[in-house]
Amino acid sequence: MAHAAGNAPDIPNHPLAVRMGVIAGVAHNLVIGTIMGSFGIMLASVEQRLGVSGEAAAAGIPLVLVGSSILAPFVGVLIAKVSLRLLLLAGALLAAAGYVLLALTHSYALYLVAYGLFFGPALSLAGSVGPATLVTRWFHRNRGLALGVVHLPVVIAVMPWLLHKALDGMAPTTLYMAIGLVTAAILVPLSLLAVDHPPGQETVAPVSRDRRTSDGSLSVAQLLARPRFWALCLAAVASMASSVMLGSLLVPMGESWGFTRAESAQLQSVMSLAGIFGSVMFGWIADRLGGGRSLALIGFNCALLWAILLFHPPFAVTAVVVGLIGLHGGGAIPTLGRGLSDSFGQASYSRGFGLNTLIGLPFIASSVIGSAKAFSLTGSYDPAIKAMTVFFVLAVVLGLYGATGPKIEGPLAGPEPEPEPA
Repeated sequence: MAHAAGNAPDIPNHPLAVRMGVIAGVAHNLVIGTIMGSFGIMLASVEQRLGVSGEAAAAGIPLVLVGSSILAPFVGVLIAKVSLRLLLLAGALLAAAGYVLLALTHSYALYLVAYGLFFGPALSLAGSVGPATLVTRWFHRNRGLALGVVHLPVVIAVMPWLLHKALDGMAPTTLYMAIGLVTAAILVPLSLLAVDHPPGQETVAPVSRDRRTSDGSLSVAQLLARPRFWALCLAAVASMASSVMLGSLLVPMGESWGFTRAESAQLQSVMSLAGIFGSVMFGWIADRLGGGRSLALIGFNCALLWAILLFHPPFAVTAVVVGLIGLHGGGAIPTLGRGLSDSFGQASYSRGFGLNTLIGLPFIASSVIGSAKAFSLTGSYDPAIKAMTVFFVLAVVLGLYGATGPKIEGPLAGPEPEPEPA
């Protein structure tokens, strides 16, 4: 049977769901938090130790982001076919090995290898697609809230401060080795405790059995053929692009509005802190409104908030607006997760989330590069702000359209076959 978004019966979670949520939360935080949270604070030591420029040293994170985004669809398919426990373990070992390589190498080429070939795959396997899939498979009740809690950016918030203190008494190479050993010591045993699927409780794609894959999911081609999949993805990408663009350029944007560098940095902190609360809040909202409607709500609110920035309000008002944008940005992943699993089944989630990561890459990159280019040509970020406002207006329509169509009601239950892709 199909149900309206947000009106699913209150199916209880399996007793092991909380354990799976803890494993997913720790994996996400340790992998993404250490990679992203350590990068900036260690950058100066990398320049000094490897004898490279700041621009060359900064190439590590783009390699991770591009590599993980390109790999994400393949990881999503792999998760549907191979043991998720083994893939989480592989991601943990790759992350730990990357830090050991950074601790031992004095070669810039191997530095790039660590970020591109170790951290990139690790981020997809054990930092993003893997943990989110584990939560989606095990949680029926409050799935959006669970995704929001798992994606709380705890480690990334404290890592720069911890490393700043540790660098006073420890060598950077020692810290890299310590991070690698701690990652292995925590994530290897936790990964081995992961259970791939709840017994008999995973919802399948809402199409006839002969149109599903052997694991009950839609194939990559089937997902890409569905306009509702694209609608949900692009509605979420608007929020993701907004967060990355503002997080990357908020300091120069603030300075262009007449704020000091210190004030602009404060705006960045406000945005980051608000995002922590947004992850949980919009996960809770998604459990009640459904993923598509929640994405539409985020789009509507953010269109108004970005439009306010065009008026270059005073610092206090700007801080409130930026904080609210950060709050809404934190809700992108839990609302998308709820939307994809409700519309296409828990079994299809890993493929869908992996594809979304790749789909978002050109939009996210264009938002940052295009905004910087617009400023260099016009001396203002207003063209970029207008473009982002329009994107969010489109996200409202896309989210509402993504909320239509059949939804999954209970374990292993799908509706009658769809007459055509939707």
